[in-house]
Amino acid sequence: MIARPLRELKQRVSEELLRRSAEKHAPVPIDRDPVPVEYADAVRQYYESLGSGR
Repeated sequence: MIARPLRELKQRVSEELLRRSAEKHAPVPIDRDPVPVEYADAVRQYYESLGSGR
């Protein structure tokens, strides 16, 4: 019952530490939030164009 919230907290703390140390180290992903539904197509097209070299 308490294990899941503790794992989630540990994950969030780890991500926050990565964000704060990113300025000193190699770049790391900052946001892992899902793309809002209304922008999903635009984001997909953007990454497809990046991948195709356009």
